Amino acid sequence: MRDRTAAGVDIDVVLEDIERTRWFMQCILPHEAALRGWLSRRRAPVDIDDIVQESYALLAERERIDDILNPRAYLFQVAHSLMVRNIRRARIVPILAVEDLGTMEIADEAATPERMAIAHDDLRQLAGVIESMPGRTREAFILRRVRGLSQREIAAQMGLSENTVEKHIVRGIRWLGDWIASGGETGKLNFF
Repeated sequence: MRDRTAAGVDIDVVLEDIERTRWFMQCILPHEAALRGWLSRRRAPVDIDDIVQESYALLAERERIDDILNPRAYLFQVAHSLMVRNIRRARIVPILAVEDLGTMEIADEAATPERMAIAHDDLRQLAGVIESMPGRTREAFILRRVRGLSQREIAAQMGLSENTVEKHIVRGIRWLGDWIASGGETGKLNFF
């Protein structure tokens, strides 16, 4: 049997590095364009190159990769987490960035029952916060953010000007932002 350490190099380590590199090139790099596109659609004040690079660095630092069932979803989740971290550290955050904090356009095919239960509870809490919004604000917010109607369609349906509809939607976003800032406590929400 030949010596596994030729010239002081552990063959197993070299083979593991080759497999890791192959996995990265086949399972992660093909999603870079989609990741950059997704990040560019976020309204968060982040440097896309930095987020992509930090995501790659975090993946490279992982001890194991065989436990990643959906590499694309995992990459997007890492990038999302980094984006949220950067927003939390920022001194000034645009209100529209808060709106994007919870949105993800990727599906995690490996959702566990625990994740599903947490997501269901989060949605229930979010529905409660939306329900606590004042009437017109809640109606405009739901029509725009849940039903996907345009401001013009909402204005026609509610009998308001587009400008008034926009103000109601912004109030709804602020309402959610205040809820997030209060740590999820609805008792601390105030309507202007």
